[in-house]
Amino acid sequence: MNKDIERILSEEGVYVSSVVGSSMYPMLREGRDTVAITPVSGRLKKYDVALYRVGEKYVLHRVVRVLSDSYVCCGDNCVVPEKGICDGDVVGVLEKVWQGERELDLHSLRYRFYSRRKVLGFLPRKIWRRLYGAISRRIKKLFGKKK
Repeated sequence: MNKDIERILSEEGVYVSSVVGSSMYPMLREGRDTVAITPVSGRLKKYDVALYRVGEKYVLHRVVRVLSDSYVCCGDNCVVPEKGICDGDVVGVLEKVWQGERELDLHSLRYRFYSRRKVLGFLPRKIWRRLYGAISRRIKKLFGKKK
């Protein structure tokens, strides 16, 4: 994604691009899936997938919490949330996804279940990754190469 995103959104009303990165895996796969972003009208809702600016970068992550003056967002494959995302940082919202040739229905019961499971699973995912890391370090320390 490049700096022309906001210009394209304002002129054409939609921005279509492939995705880069793995933060929204398994929903979005780098180099395989295509997204359509539309401008935001009004406040975002929990479970929306927002495109927002962080410095010079653009990030496409799910809204996990709506606050009175900001949002908390997190990628489906991430454990660290981004806090303090203001309305002024948000440039668009995910409208369509094509996984290869197949369009993902973002209004289906299956997708709504998936997005809620990802938000509800955020804390257990964070705990599991920390626990897994601690166990891995302990195993390496016990059975690692001796000098």
